Amino acid sequence: MAHRFVVPDSSPPASPEPATPNRNQPRGSGFSFLGNDPSTTPAGPPPSSVASFTPAGAPTNSFLGSSMMHGGDDHRPFGFSATGGSTAQNPFGRPAASNVPLGRSIRGRGPSGLSRQFSAADEEDEDEEEGEDQDAEGELDLPPPRGSLFGAKPSFNRFSADVEDEDEDEAAIMRYLDRDVVQHVNVTEAEEYHEEYEAEESEEPDMFLNMRHDDRPYGQPMIGDESDLMMLNTPAATHRVRREAEDIFKRSSAHFGTSPRTRGFHFAAIAKDLYTHQEPARVVEPSHLILQTEDLVCRLYEEGVGTEDNAEKMDNSLASITYRLVRLWNDYVEELPQPEGEDFATIGPGAEATPFEKASYIAHLILRIHHTRFDSDTDNEKTPPLPEILFDWMQTSHNLYPDQVREISRYKPSPACHSLFWQTVRCTLLRGDVAGASQLLKNAGWENVRRGPRGEFAYTGKALENVRRFSAALCDTLDQCPGARSEWDIWNSNWTLFRIQARGSLDRLALFAEGKDQGLDDSMNEKFSPQSESLSTLARKASSQIPWDIYENLQTIYSIILGNHDAIMEVAQDWCEATIGLLGWWDDGNQRHKSLKISHSQTFSASASRSTGTDDYFERLATAFHLAIESDLNPNTLNPVEVAIASVFEGNVNAILGFLRIWSLPVACTVAEIASLGNWLPATETMSTLPMDSLDLDDLALLGVSQPGPDEVEGIKDTSLVLYARELAGIAQLSPERDGWEMAIHVLGRMDSAERSEQTVGELLRDLLATLDENSSVMVDKIWRILNDLGMINYAEETAETFAEILSKKSHRYGEALWYYALSHRPDSVRSVLNLLMSYSLVQSAAYPPEKDLDADLKDLLRKRTETLEKRAKLDLEAAQLLGRMLSGYATLRQFYDTRDSLQLGSVSSAKALELKKQAASALVAVIASSDDNIRGGLYDDTRDSVVSEDFLLALLAEATVFVNQSPVVITLQQIDILLKAIEDIQTVGERVYSACSDFFEVVLGSGQGLKGSTPWDLIQKSTGSLSGSSYVMSGSSMMVSHLQKMTAGTKVQRGWDWRSGWLSSTKGSDVLQKLRLGLNKDLALLWLEDADGVALF
Repeated sequence: MAHRFVVPDSSPPASPEPATPNRNQPRGSGFSFLGNDPSTTPAGPPPSSVASFTPAGAPTNSFLGSSMMHGGDDHRPFGFSATGGSTAQNPFGRPAASNVPLGRSIRGRGPSGLSRQFSAADEEDEDEEEGEDQDAEGELDLPPPRGSLFGAKPSFNRFSADVEDEDEDEAAIMRYLDRDVVQHVNVTEAEEYHEEYEAEESEEPDMFLNMRHDDRPYGQPMIGDESDLMMLNTPAATHRVRREAEDIFKRSSAHFGTSPRTRGFHFAAIAKDLYTHQEPARVVEPSHLILQTEDLVCRLYEEGVGTEDNAEKMDNSLASITYRLVRLWNDYVEELPQPEGEDFATIGPGAEATPFEKASYIAHLILRIHHTRFDSDTDNEKTPPLPEILFDWMQTSHNLYPDQVREISRYKPSPACHSLFWQTVRCTLLRGDVAGASQLLKNAGWENVRRGPRGEFAYTGKALENVRRFSAALCDTLDQCPGARSEWDIWNSNWTLFRIQARGSLDRLALFAEGKDQGLDDSMNEKFSPQSESLSTLARKASSQIPWDIYENLQTIYSIILGNHDAIMEVAQDWCEATIGLLGWWDDGNQRHKSLKISHSQTFSASASRSTGTDDYFERLATAFHLAIESDLNPNTLNPVEVAIASVFEGNVNAILGFLRIWSLPVACTVAEIASLGNWLPATETMSTLPMDSLDLDDLALLGVSQPGPDEVEGIKDTSLVLYARELAGIAQLSPERDGWEMAIHVLGRMDSAERSEQTVGELLRDLLATLDENSSVMVDKIWRILNDLGMINYAEETAETFAEILSKKSHRYGEALWYYALSHRPDSVRSVLNLLMSYSLVQSAAYPPEKDLDADLKDLLRKRTETLEKRAKLDLEAAQLLGRMLSGYATLRQFYDTRDSLQLGSVSSAKALELKKQAASALVAVIASSDDNIRGGLYDDTRDSVVSEDFLLALLAEATVFVNQSPVVITLQQIDILLKAIEDIQTVGERVYSACSDFFEVVLGSGQGLKGSTPWDLIQKSTGSLSGSSYVMSGSSMMVSHLQKMTAGTKVQRGWDWRSGWLSSTKGSDVLQKLRLGLNKDLALLWLEDADGVALF
């Protein structure tokens, strides 16, 4: 039977591995790369000397034994070969422990050698690729594996050439450095070559995929048919193909900007169950803490949010504000009283801690990992990577024994004598304090260590020298660690080079300690395997040149810095420390970060590259957490703080906000707003509620389906802000200058959903408006300003209108009422107040309200009109323009009455009296002209929008009877023309308008003192009862009636004259118009005569 393609891992342990014959020529002096044993391959040499793979028959067994059919070793010694026996078993110098990747031909060129982490899988791939090239060319000698910096594996009988090996180490490292530099400089050239390389591969058939791996006769379909692929569907090959496909997908996802964080949240259900079964927190924090937090949030919006998106500006603002917020909260926590009694050592605040302390603890963690530039100095451009952030957080916030390193370093007679020395060194290193661990080893004092019942010195003579030598070598390695310089970007070239050097140092330690009979492969495979000590292990201990306990502890430290998962998990004291330790130290073998960093530096901005790197670290953090919990280090699911920290590690922001909300609403809302501005708050997915007509709640529960809650529908940020605002609205005063409702509206204005924000503000506003009275102007001004700033114009206008109505009903502050009606942009309401004031003035034929009763706002509008309107225009220009235009009619009428009444203040000369009469007449005629504007030509047209109602026209004309038929003439020709037009218009207008004018005229006439006939009260009741459907401004005004009763109850008004003194209460409007016509004609005739006489005399 012909040999099929067999995965080496699946071969029986006892079966010998095939070897290619005639490949035993030495690589160089002192090195035996190939074994010297005779070939065990049953067939002869390859078909041709040039390694042609065009078969004349079934594939030869020699080909199946070639290097193309072998993978690399998972744990190959770094720079030293195995023993001669192992070489005999594997003629190619490495055990066949992996499979050739089926997708090799599509991978293209990889990153530089320096950027590789030299994990087992990558060394394996490189060896296979090299083997393929050599077999294809048919060379007799295989070159050294690319994964080894030290060339071919030397035999142990050449250990005397250690100096030469070190020279080769340095030369190889320099080659990798040069290759990395060249790749950085020639990125564009490499990309072009990559495209050409792929094009060539697409043109030429892939040699490996076209090979025959079974004994089918020729003429059958080549590999690629489904049935043939099934023959290669071994578990190992399938795993390799899947891994390469995932790597390609991640590269393409990162290239197109999609986030690779598509993992699930293992603790999402537990977290949601914990925080949804508790009520949201009440606002019990002190006012100064709430106000300072709100001021910082407002400052964040002012500094970071502008008319245009500016990522750098927002990043600087977030770095500064988050630093100040966390410091503010931590300072408040330090002021809180500490719980009495003992508490169990837990991760985070204990069960007896205050809710705010728990909220501050979680908020500090989540803000630190998302805003790594956590400093008030925004000029600092350094962005520390996530491992550095979490190591720093663990030192300050999760350090149960902060003084342990100092105590052990001061231990007498020496630190190494302390029973916790090695544990402290390992934990210190795992927690990121590389310098501290190195210092402990340097000052260990090995010569003072005693063991046994008699207290003998443990290390003496040659053993002590060896301990000092290799502990010093380890210290040198730790000093070269980038982490000792606070460089925790674990995917850069410094870390790659450091681990190359650390692996070489570990190889030298293992070689020296275990001697010639044990290869490094066995030591690497067995050093963390929990198994009973065998005879070989005891023999190794006995033959070791370094005390075995020292050797094992040094190996553990090397394993940590080399990123060994098992070593990190063995040292970690809890799941939190394990997660952060894995994040900073674990070598996951992922090689895509270097290439991604290079591509982003060429195609994206700095902020985009930083964002992509952060996403990679978040993905690594979640993976590290999941690895930790798979090792039986699980959070306490009954402790909300631990579940919240687990949610932070998983990246479940909604769960974090849910926990913060049950501890402190100010902290929860602040974190939610920062997350929204920092673009790390998950977007609210559009979710439709499930139909409830066919399935009841029991059916849905049985199916495991639940209706989405408010957090899922509206977003957890908006629901949290609503809860916070409602709590704030119930606080009377946060400070003498700031009320709770004021801050509540500000908070609601920052919601993401504008519709939901306005709805909630409307609910809050209705409650506020219900508490208003006539003395709430300061509160109304605040509400209007806040709503106007937030763009909620409708609610601002509603507030102003509501307060204006309260003023008009419960007070006589007409100036304030006019202004707030103008702020609400209600011209009809402004007109109604002004008509009311003019109607009062006309009824009593005097200015109303009197000078002594004017409120401050109305007095400023009348006396300082320009200055006051300019001041109002700064708040609302449209409202100021509306008020200034409509106030002119009332102001002119009041000017008429003030001028008229000034004649009775004392003895005035006739010339002065004539001048004042002319001024009064001019003002009155202007008001008449405005009142006549809506009925020009006898046609009513309300679109002309006159400032004085046409209902007042007949009463105004009656006031003008005093100025006609006077000698000398008081009015001018132009004024006579205006009056005659008004008389003509009022007599020819429709019956409805004339009736309203006549009714009001009768009220005015009846209110005159000493007139015979009906009282003013009777006239008002008669008039208002007959005005149904008219435009009369006093229709149904009970306020008008009450005020008139007050004015006519024994009140004497001082007037310059009263036009009603010469009329009876039974006088009709037509009588007044007739008298006006006659008097105007006489005045017109006199003016003509004066004009004619003046011309004749000339």
